Amino acid sequence: MSIEEEMKHLDKETARITRRKEELIRLQREEITREERLGELFSTSGYITPLALVEALIRKYSIKVTGENEFLRKRKRTRVTPHLRDSIKDECKAGLSMNRASKKFKISYAVVVKILAGKYDSRA
Repeated sequence: MSIEEEMKHLDKETARITRRKEELIRLQREEITREERLGELFSTSGYITPLALVEALIRKYSIKVTGENEFLRKRKRTRVTPHLRDSIKDECKAGLSMNRASKKFKISYAVVVKILAGKYDSRA
C-alpha cells in the first residue's frame, strides 16, 4: 500500500470515528433525557415508591409479568406412572399421533416412543 493510499484510508477512518463519537454522544443525551423524564414522572405521580408506581401501571394496563427465575428453572423430570403410560397407549391406539400425545401430556416425543415400544411396561 502506498503512502497516499494509507493516508486516504486514515482519513476515512478518522471520519468514521468522528461519526461514531457523535452518534454515541447523541445516544448518551437521549439516555440522560429518558432518565430525567422517569424521575420527573415518579416525582409527580404521588406514589410513595417507584415499585408502587410500577405496580399501579401494571394493573392499569393489564401487563402480564413473568419472573426471571421462570426461565432459569430446570424442567422437572417426568415420572411415568402406570396411569400415564396406559393413557398414552390408549390415546395413540385411538388415533392420536405421537407428536400430539407428547404435547397433550407435556412429555417428550422420545418418552412417548419408548412407552409405545414397551420400555415402561415392567415399571409399576
